Amino acid sequence: MIITITMNPSMDFAYTIKQFQLGKMNRFKDPVQSVGGKGINAGRTAALSGSTVHLTGFLAGDFGKMVKKELVKENLCSLDMLETTGKTRKAITIMHDDNTHTEIVESGPEISSEEIRTLLGRIGKKCAEETVDLICISGSINSENEHIYLDMLTYIRENISQTIPVFMDVSEQQLASLLKSETYKPTFIKPNHHELSQILDKEIATKEQALKELNSPLFDGIDYIMVSCGKDGAICKVNNDFYDVAIPSIPVINTTGSGDASVGGFVHAVVNQYSIEETLKYSMACGMSNAQHGEVGTINLDRVKEFCSKIQVNKLTFSKA
Repeated sequence: MIITITMNPSMDFAYTIKQFQLGKMNRFKDPVQSVGGKGINAGRTAALSGSTVHLTGFLAGDFGKMVKKELVKENLCSLDMLETTGKTRKAITIMHDDNTHTEIVESGPEISSEEIRTLLGRIGKKCAEETVDLICISGSINSENEHIYLDMLTYIRENISQTIPVFMDVSEQQLASLLKSETYKPTFIKPNHHELSQILDKEIATKEQALKELNSPLFDGIDYIMVSCGKDGAICKVNNDFYDVAIPSIPVINTTGSGDASVGGFVHAVVNQYSIEETLKYSMACGMSNAQHGEVGTINLDRVKEFCSKIQVNKLTFSKA
């Protein structure tokens, strides 16, 4: 079983218009509506791939009820979503002007430390009752604690398991806190090249620059690092080995959730013991398939298989020396 934790789920609305006019009336057709949040998207992708997935996290208010209703209707994963105060956020994507994407995302309900302890206690109980192969924590959290994800990782390692892989697709200060940790590191991270630039406070525009930076001591102790580079694919570090992943050009409908789908594909592949080359191909193929849907965190297995045959994975000769 895979457990995915989404601290800040969303109800996603994707609008399409040929030209978006700032400061003027813009009329849209009905949006494509879907449940979002990085952990939910990753979990959905893993479940569609054939994995057994358990979703947990926090929901609040009317939109929280809507999210839960839609997840029950999907019937892909088991659910244990905790209720909190406030309201689950809305996320709006406007696709306009030759595939330009503009996003409007609410902050979501604030989650307290006490609520997080309750969540982790329930996850610990789940791990004691059933075989859990991997825990995946993804996305943002509305919390004043800038190292809350490190606190969660610490709790998992000290109270639940020292060996269950913990994948963490988080960003900004929460990711920086994990990288600076002298105690525990996540098993997997997936910054894009923009997020890598923010963390290291330097411009990273090419795969070559990203590759060089992965030798930073900040990344020591992390088994899998995937730096997504948009249409250029990804650069990956697996233990001490480096890989360049090149993807073919494809028609795109909506890229929202493609990174999350890549994480879900990676999780599924690792749990099912794919080779590293197969894992990287499957991960990227899931992200590509998601980009061809209006909904987020959705894949077509036939398309994933087709894309896997076209993705190139090259092991690189590169060392700290």
